[in-house]
Amino acid sequence: MPFVKVDILDSDSTQTWLPDTRSNALLRMFARPDIQTLLLITVAGLLVRLPQLGASFYGDEYFSVLRDSLTFITQTEDRFRPLFFTLLYLWRGLGFESEIGMRLLPLIFGVAQIPVAYFLGARLGGERLARVFAVLVAASPMLIEFSQELRMYSLVGLLALLQALAYLRMTERPTLWRWLMFIVIALLGVYTHLHYWLFLAGFGLAFFIERQDNPLLKGWGALAGVVLLYLPNIPNIRRFAEVRGGDYVVHLPSALPKLIAAFTLGFNYIEFGGSAQGRPVGAGDVLYNLPVMLLAAIPALIIVWFLIRLHLRKTMSRTVTLSHCWFTIPILLAFAACVVTKQYWLQPKYVIFSAPFALLFIAEAYLAISPVMLRRVTAAFGIAVCIIALLHFWTPTRYGRREDWRGAAHTLMERLHTDTPLLLLPGNYGLLGYYSSEVAHLGQIVNVNRIAQDPASLTEMYHGSQIYFLWNDVRRLETDPDDIVLRALEQQLGAPSDVTQFNPRMKLYHWTTHSPRADTTIP
Repeated sequence: MPFVKVDILDSDSTQTWLPDTRSNALLRMFARPDIQTLLLITVAGLLVRLPQLGASFYGDEYFSVLRDSLTFITQTEDRFRPLFFTLLYLWRGLGFESEIGMRLLPLIFGVAQIPVAYFLGARLGGERLARVFAVLVAASPMLIEFSQELRMYSLVGLLALLQALAYLRMTERPTLWRWLMFIVIALLGVYTHLHYWLFLAGFGLAFFIERQDNPLLKGWGALAGVVLLYLPNIPNIRRFAEVRGGDYVVHLPSALPKLIAAFTLGFNYIEFGGSAQGRPVGAGDVLYNLPVMLLAAIPALIIVWFLIRLHLRKTMSRTVTLSHCWFTIPILLAFAACVVTKQYWLQPKYVIFSAPFALLFIAEAYLAISPVMLRRVTAAFGIAVCIIALLHFWTPTRYGRREDWRGAAHTLMERLHTDTPLLLLPGNYGLLGYYSSEVAHLGQIVNVNRIAQDPASLTEMYHGSQIYFLWNDVRRLETDPDDIVLRALEQQLGAPSDVTQFNPRMKLYHWTTHSPRADTTIP
């Protein structure tokens, strides 16, 4: 039997001889320095994705938990993007029902992005690009957050990376199986999220640019095959458009800057409270967050400068060219769709498939920085920015978009009485009921139009020693953008006795009135 020498730690003192059998192939692979580096980066990426994994369900996770994962294929208007919900249905069938248990599914997809990014970077630019790209994906604040969100977005990011890797493998050796793999991944992508078609449009350009490596007709033919296989889903898209097609208002001037900030810094790096329709970023927001924005501007300006220099070369690298196909083209198409439809196609989570390739731009520019000391300075500032972003993400009471419905339900269970008014704006409070059906049952939906016409009618309707108002920014934007209810309460009752903030988008206002009486607490 032949033997091979394995350098476990690249040292002569640790060399050992093992039979050259398949049983030892795995050990030989893990003895390679590049695989050891990848394992280290992946483990680090996993560790930063664990804090807050068991936090309260929030936002659109309601649809995943209480609606779309209850059947093998969802019967709701979200049927046009069923793949993640089907996987979650099967996952829950294995017994994963808690916050941590269900979120392990997107966590697996999020962590899997790291090795795929490494192998993609290695094929494009070698070991150095692979390491930097994998580190950026592992440490990306937005990719970390979506690794914990019980929605399809971490799966979309993984499929996008796999799609790019499949494309590179086709250009190396265009076998039938590799073409089929490209088509299958594309189908999984478009059946996971509609906006994935914007990403595939970038491959249409890539096939044209690199038509010497992949025949153009074959490339476009593969994309046409994906279109044909997607046609049965058109009725489901029409149903979604009828039910929710007009719900996504965009503030165009701030849409693209917000997208770039989200892809690089995450949702939590700067501090926001409530906002107007389309969530515009104003001068007041910039001034309030100026110190951390200036800190982020230092590495950003260095990266942008060297990215410009990469474009001024006589021949752009393949990494830059394909990054434009996988990032710039989908984003430009999404921006054009915003202009035409006035809807929020540039919402960061809707184009999450392009987020890794914004990081690929950064990785290529970072490696081009010279002298080495400037590169180290850029890395130091980048690490500081990333640490701040993660600390903010792990402090959801003050930062970010994750509403603490569990905390709100538990607080109200302790403080609410059976005849104490709990005022709610019109909207969906499924997660409040998920954590406490008693509290949700006691909530009273207010008539915003009536209060707008007669503010005094609000307090005339509700008598008692206490009044609670659960303010939620999402509900406010949909039904009370001018904060009519909150202003009417303050006008009639004065400043609230106390305000409990569960996160910047959810607060519990409490007023003590002058009509005390004995109440019965919730059993």
